[in-house]
Amino acid sequence: MTARAFAGMLQARLYVSRRLVAYSCGCAVLVALVAPAGVTAPLFLCSLIGIIIALDQTPGRHRHLDRCEQSAPLFGRELARAKALVPCIAALLATVLFACTQFAGGSPYGLATLVVVPPAVVACTLTALSATTRSGATRALYVLLACAVLGGAYALAVIADKFLEELAFCIIVAFFALRQYGETLARFDPI
Repeated sequence: MTARAFAGMLQARLYVSRRLVAYSCGCAVLVALVAPAGVTAPLFLCSLIGIIIALDQTPGRHRHLDRCEQSAPLFGRELARAKALVPCIAALLATVLFACTQFAGGSPYGLATLVVVPPAVVACTLTALSATTRSGATRALYVLLACAVLGGAYALAVIADKFLEELAFCIIVAFFALRQYGETLARFDPI
């Protein structure tokens, strides 16, 4: 895939999800203003934002984009990478805005939010993307798996206070989740 096609797909997907991204960012700022100190609130909120925006990528929600992407000469894995960036960017933007609001409020947890939360957000978001190609009980299972990833990241980072283990866990989960999503989209690939 060329960089131009990749950027075009990313721009189109972000454009159709602009309201959801804006509401998510506003919600992150609002919660950061009233949330208790620590990284628990941004960890849960921003991961849930990633899951919600990932579910917005479900085929059929934006039919015109789906048709354009299906008619483009793309492999399923390329399409998976491009579609995965939209919810990840939106959730990471909400995380950064949460941390900036913490910094502006004088909270000492802004840096911790920028370090601890992004790996969990990306891992949860990529896990939830696999739910977009499924329906019924398997769709619910992938959403529950994304919530389980959130719980695992919380247990490692906040309860056990082991950041490097949380980072390793999230990297492994994100790798396999993106690979699974790419393989799922590759099944629909006519080439």
